[in-house]
Amino acid sequence: MFRVPIDPLSDGVHAETLQPSAEDLGLDPEIFSGIEVSLRLDLNGRRVLAMFDTRATARLECDRTLEMYGQPIEGSHAVLFVPPEAADEVEDDDDDARVLADADTHIDLTEPVRDTLLLAVPLRHVSPAAEALDIQTTFGEAEDDSESPWAALQALRPDTESDSSSD
Repeated sequence: MFRVPIDPLSDGVHAETLQPSAEDLGLDPEIFSGIEVSLRLDLNGRRVLAMFDTRATARLECDRTLEMYGQPIEGSHAVLFVPPEAADEVEDDDDDARVLADADTHIDLTEPVRDTLLLAVPLRHVSPAAEALDIQTTFGEAEDDSESPWAALQALRPDTESDSSSD
């Protein structure tokens, strides 16, 4: 769990940089490493706006070469924590606002930080070394056009010579 204490903090803006482990965030430590969270807390009574930028290195398998490589990832997000009396302001489907009980002495940022990192992983995993590689797009040519898989379809086109001679 990645919890940040708020009880000792006074109203105002507080900033710190934290380095949770992959296990703290429920992530695979073989994939995510070097996690750093730059956190800015804006406290106003029992309302807490937590804004963070997170960075890490994801160990991914290249889609082109199948080699493992390290991909720097980063993302930003903000979560508003409100007291129970303001719970009606928080919609059920709003992931960016959460109710903070009066007895809570910390805020839990495990889920928002984990989700931000997971969403920062690119869909295409292409290592920098593979970016410069030429990708083969043709894999052989028919020796003559009559052997082409398109030859039979070509003959069916109305604008081909064989159809125009029958007019």
